[in-house]
Amino acid sequence: MQEDTNMIEMKDDEGNSYQFEHLLTFEVEDEFYIAFTPVEKMEDFDVGEVLIMRIKEDDEHGDVYLPIETEDELNSLWEIFQQLYYEEEE
Repeated sequence: MQEDTNMIEMKDDEGNSYQFEHLLTFEVEDEFYIAFTPVEKMEDFDVGEVLIMRIKEDDEHGDVYLPIETEDELNSLWEIFQQLYYEEEE
């Protein structure tokens, strides 16, 4: 079986696993961000809906995904994501 490298598995606070398709990782002003979409419909998100989160490194040198804190920052990141993602598709 071939593993899909574009898949991300995340767990919530209750230990439930969720699968996401990785769309893009990008850098803005020395911060890294990840954009992904759920593989299956979730309580708060539909398939195809794009989520953007900040990537930070934890004490064990693993990646931790943090939510974007303000709507202004999220809107700015959404614009950057769209430019990069659709530029990559061409």
